[in-house]
Amino acid sequence: MSTNLTDIASKTLGSSASYAVYTEQFDPSLLNPMPRILAREGWGINGDEFVGFDTWHCHEATFILNNGVPIAGTVKYVYPADSEFMVESKSAKLYMNSFDMCKMGDTVEEAIKNYENQIAIDLTAAIGKDVKVKFFKSGSSGLFPLNDYTDLYDIINRTSGVEITDYDAKENHLKFIERPNGGTLRDNKYFTNALRSRCRHTKQKDTGAAYINIITKNHTVDPISLFKQIVSLREVNEFHEFCAEKLLTSIMEHKEVVDCVVTLLYSRRGSLDINPSRATNRHLLPVLLSDTNIYTEKAMGQ
Repeated sequence: MSTNLTDIASKTLGSSASYAVYTEQFDPSLLNPMPRILAREGWGINGDEFVGFDTWHCHEATFILNNGVPIAGTVKYVYPADSEFMVESKSAKLYMNSFDMCKMGDTVEEAIKNYENQIAIDLTAAIGKDVKVKFFKSGSSGLFPLNDYTDLYDIINRTSGVEITDYDAKENHLKFIERPNGGTLRDNKYFTNALRSRCRHTKQKDTGAAYINIITKNHTVDPISLFKQIVSLREVNEFHEFCAEKLLTSIMEHKEVVDCVVTLLYSRRGSLDINPSRATNRHLLPVLLSDTNIYTEKAMGQ
């Protein structure tokens, strides 16, 4: 074994060139746009099945004023799911890091405006759609709504004989319970913090919470089957955005379903978290998550 600590650490952390080094100039060339269609084709998805957006939080955002004073906080940005391109997350992290030593203005207000505008310009150029950007020096109210979603663990803990064997999305597990006298539409709102998948490229694990509302008529969702459907992503190698799309389209295969919204609040990995939301109707999308004027406070250890 090497006796050089840098050599030892590089086995898992990469080389000194793995991350952006000291620079006084932000660098949009670090952004790596990826065509959404390349992943969607593999799942039989064309993008017309839903509407939605991707919300990112960059928690280690920082830059400096012209007098050298650093400003730090969180950047929230949102872009639509129908953009031709999306941004690969490590490239976004490297891009955001390139601002760390950049002088963005004389006053806090001026610098924040310049910072937000520059990020919006660069991300819009990368994905080909307008990107909304907001910088927060500190959090404000905007908790993702939890009150009307039922924790699937509460049901599993009361149910005996639950067994799960599919972790590669090989089956569609969703089942329904007929309610002959229930002619009205019914919300089936459930969440779980057992969401787990793997990065399509690096195979690192990605964890978080899934919030799903399945709107049915004459039926209710079997919650255990929904839990199995979510957990079946556990060993799937896919980007966050397409995990949401895979879940929604697999749910909409069932004739009992009228509408559906899937929101995946992934945990922070490094300085970033990615939160895709997809729905069959725009009015179902979570407003707080898509509003860049509101800092999104999340729960479930995210």
